Amino acid sequence: MAFIPMTIELDPDEPEAGELFVDGTVGDRPYRFLLDTGAAITRLVADSYMSRFDSTDQASSLGVIAGNRDDLITIPSLQLGPIARFNITVARAAAGGMVRINLIGMDILKDFRLHFDFARNRLGIDPGDGLTQDAAFHEVKMDSRFHPYFAVQFGATAADAVWDSGASLTVVDSAFVARHPAHFLAAGQSSGTDSTGSEATTSMYVMTEATIGGRLFPPARVAAVDLSAVNSTLETPMNLILGYSTIRHANWLLDFPMRRWAFLKA
Repeated sequence: MAFIPMTIELDPDEPEAGELFVDGTVGDRPYRFLLDTGAAITRLVADSYMSRFDSTDQASSLGVIAGNRDDLITIPSLQLGPIARFNITVARAAAGGMVRINLIGMDILKDFRLHFDFARNRLGIDPGDGLTQDAAFHEVKMDSRFHPYFAVQFGATAADAVWDSGASLTVVDSAFVARHPAHFLAAGQSSGTDSTGSEATTSMYVMTEATIGGRLFPPARVAAVDLSAVNSTLETPMNLILGYSTIRHANWLLDFPMRRWAFLKA
């Protein structure tokens, strides 16, 4: 097993929100990447190096606020700790556009067992069985683009949630809030940015305690967003996007090849 550091960049305006970054290389050049289990494809921002590669096609992506189109390019290599990929196709965001963050998506992460160790802010890649021998595993449901779905309970109310390490704050579909108002207390408004770089003012709520895998998670501030446009493109509509503000409260093993997950001890 290899561990690499996770750098947490906290949001000064939302103390519970933060982004997870890891360092790697493209070719022989160092880059910092957002670790994004909510993204189907790895995306790099055009710079003097990325601009050398010819576009072979285009790909559409849809954030919770707006959509975006990126060029597809083939890069010689991408290295992230022990993860190495050669001559792979990734998305390239336009130079000068709203997207300013490189990210590693599920096209790469789906092939590995990942230990999100928030106690030490590090990422374990393919941990050995000794670490997991006492773990109680739960099913990870994944769609054709490998978005990982977890079951979340609010008392007797069930919700489908995408486990999204690229989301700084947990997001709830505004229609779900309207259907279950007892679990959400209005808490003003805040400005947010989605994966395409688009900004919008969103309604904020304090979400009551939620249960995931038998563990109770504390109340937390969440953003309410109309997810109907995103859900119309998904095989499994989502009620929630579990972001850093929620997932930071536990240490997780996401065993993507085996379609299972577990909590690990600190």
